[in-house]
Amino acid sequence: MAMDLVPQGFQHTAKCRPLCTIQRLVDALRHPPSIFGKASPSGLEADHEERDWNQATQDIQSILDVRQVSPGEVLSKLTAAARFVQLHELRLCGNPWLHVMRFKNVASISYLIHLDLDQEDANTWNERFHSMLASQDLLDLPLHINLRERGPHR
Repeated sequence: MAMDLVPQGFQHTAKCRPLCTIQRLVDALRHPPSIFGKASPSGLEADHEERDWNQATQDIQSILDVRQVSPGEVLSKLTAAARFVQLHELRLCGNPWLHVMRFKNVASISYLIHLDLDQEDANTWNERFHSMLASQDLLDLPLHINLRERGPHR
């Protein structure tokens, strides 16, 4: 099952302010079922290490501003991850983990997606996923996505 590049219910229009796009990105990160569909257990919510989710919106936007990348471009990378997981009939297992870091000259957004696999199999799928990202010129976007083995449940 493939997904459209633009998540269901999201249409970017000239009337859409940049905040609504960043909010859509943060909502997709926080609520994986909204973008991963049936590959994600319903009600699954990501954990955010650094701050509350309201602060995540501002932190992510500031990183995107520095890198001169739109939230829509980053959302396309997350959508590519969802399509990859669905195409290969993988399942999320455990709460994804969002880590946003801003320190001096370092700014990064990391998102770990836990799959219902052991470590060795998850590493194999992660390598395949990163090859696919490279083939689509999506690796350099400031959102770093990694597929990992089963993770903790809240």
